[in-house]
Amino acid sequence: MYKTRKLLQWSWVLGVLFLQTKVHAQGLGNAPYSAIGIGELLSKGYSPSNAMGDVGVSASSPLYINSLNPALLVRNRFTMFDVGVIGQYKSLQDTKQNQRDFGGNIGYLALSFPVAPKWSMGLSLKPYSFVNYQQNSYGRIGSSIYEAQYVYSGKGGLNQINLTNGFQIGKNLSVGADFTYLFGNFNRSVTSQLRIGDSRDYIVSRDDRLNMSDVNLKLGAAYRQKLKEDHYLNFGATYNLASSVNTIRNTTLEVLSSAGQPITNPDTLTQANLNVNLPANWRVGLSYEKFFKLLLSFDYDRQNWSQYKGISGNNENMRDGQSFHFGLEYVPKFNSTKYWDLVFYRLGFIYHQTPLVIGTKPVDDMSVSMGMSLPVGRNFVNLINISFVAGQRGTVSSQTFRERYGRVVLGISLKDTWFQKFKVD
Repeated sequence: MYKTRKLLQWSWVLGVLFLQTKVHAQGLGNAPYSAIGIGELLSKGYSPSNAMGDVGVSASSPLYINSLNPALLVRNRFTMFDVGVIGQYKSLQDTKQNQRDFGGNIGYLALSFPVAPKWSMGLSLKPYSFVNYQQNSYGRIGSSIYEAQYVYSGKGGLNQINLTNGFQIGKNLSVGADFTYLFGNFNRSVTSQLRIGDSRDYIVSRDDRLNMSDVNLKLGAAYRQKLKEDHYLNFGATYNLASSVNTIRNTTLEVLSSAGQPITNPDTLTQANLNVNLPANWRVGLSYEKFFKLLLSFDYDRQNWSQYKGISGNNENMRDGQSFHFGLEYVPKFNSTKYWDLVFYRLGFIYHQTPLVIGTKPVDDMSVSMGMSLPVGRNFVNLINISFVAGQRGTVSSQTFRERYGRVVLGISLKDTWFQKFKVD
C-alpha cells in the first residue's frame, strides 16, 4: 500500500510539472522546418524505443511500457509508471550562416495496469508536435531606395492524451485500441517594417492564433509465434485513422510605431468551424526474440501527407512520408547475480523520408541511436532508461538548410502490484 501511495503521489506531481512545462517551454529549441504543417512531429516512442531506432510495433517487454502498438499493452502484468524528459542540441547551417541551439522538455507520462488476466489499460500524456521558429528577410520597396524588413515567427504545440486498451485473444494473438484526444494552440505571426530611418518606419503586424482539438483512434494487432524454447517470431501492425482537427483561428491586425507603440486599435477576426485534415498512418513490424536475451526488430511506417490540408485548403507542398526503423536489444544474462549482466543494451537506426519539400528539394532525415536500461530498486525491478540519438535532417543548398542534432531521453520505469487478490489458506 505504501508503494502504491508513493506511485500515485509521484504521478500527480509529475503531471503538474508536465502541464507547467508545456505552458512555458514549448518545443526543443529553434526548428525552422516547424513553420510547415502542424509543426515538427515528436517521436511516438518512449526512451527504450528511442534507443532502438523507434521500433516496437511487433514486440514489447514486460518491464516497460510500449507506446507504439496498443495490442502489446496486455503483456504488461504489473502496474507501471513511466516518465521521460528530453534534451536536444542542434546545429543549423545554410549557405550563409550557422547557428547552435539547445532545448529541453518533458517527454511523456504514462501509467498502465492489468484489469483482468487478458486485459490491460493505460493512460498517457505527451507532446505531439511543436512550433518554434523565427525568420527574417528583406525586400526593396518597388523602385525606391528603401527596403522593408519581414519577420516570420511561430510558437506553440499540440499535446495528446491517450487511453489505451490491450486484449489477449487466444494464445498468440493480441489486439488493442488507443483513443487519443489532441489539443493545443499555435501562434504564427508576420510583421513588416519600412526601413526609411525616420518616424515613418511603421510596423504592420498580423498574428494568427490557432486553437485545435480532436478525438482520434488507433487500432493495433500483434501475433507471437513460438519457434522453440524462449525463441519467438513476432508480427505487429497499427492503423491510425485519418483525422479532421477542429480549428478556431483568431487573426489580429495592428499598426505599430518603430518603437512598438500601437498607432491603431487592434482589429481581430475570429473564424470558427475550420478544419485541418491529417492523413491516416499505418505501421507494420517484424521481430525475432530470444526472451530476455536478444531482440532484433524492423518497423516500416507510412503516412500519406500529400493528403494533408491546412486551414487554407492546400497541403503546403507536402509529399507522402515513410520511414524505416531497425533496432537491437541485448541482455547479457538476465538470471545472473552480476549487475552489468542485467543491463539492457540497445542500438538503432532510422531512415526517414519526411513529408517536407522546400521548393523542389525534398528533406530526408537519418539518425543512429544507442542506449541502456539500468535496473534499480529492490530486486532490480525498476529501470532507469537512457537513450542517445544523433542525426541529420536536410542538406545545405540554395533552397534548404541542414540540421545536425543530438538528443538525450532520460526515463524511469516504476512497477507496483495493484488489483491483486490474495488467497488465505
